[in-house]
Amino acid sequence: MTIDRIVQKRMFVLFLISQILIILMKIMIFGSNEITSYNRTIGWSFDFKYWIIITKPFLWITVFLGYGVLSLLRYSTNKILSIIHLISIFLIFIVEAILSLSSGIVLTLLFFSALVFLMNFGWAIKNGISKSAELRNTK
Repeated sequence: MTIDRIVQKRMFVLFLISQILIILMKIMIFGSNEITSYNRTIGWSFDFKYWIIITKPFLWITVFLGYGVLSLLRYSTNKILSIIHLISIFLIFIVEAILSLSSGIVLTLLFFSALVFLMNFGWAIKNGISKSAELRNTK
């Protein structure tokens, strides 16, 4: 099985493995002592950390279920979009957990990741021919 085939056919598994690796790295790096807080508005300042806490689990569950459906239907994803999506997932981890950069950057990367996922999902549904349909056409 080549890398192209793994990225195109097994994105569900790659996403699951990447999330497990990120969780393990967070536990190893931070010892699971991450500080979270509520959104506090003071005057005109606003904290985006609250939106990340709400948006990230929703997006990850959506991506997990989306790639799960594609895997069950045996649709292949676009290789380039899948690689870009995996890179964006690791960039989110690096920017948020390791570099501790601005919450606005993390939120922007989250929405970019969601956009790439939607493009990949739409491409797979539009161009998707399941493995069983390919087998039926060859007979």
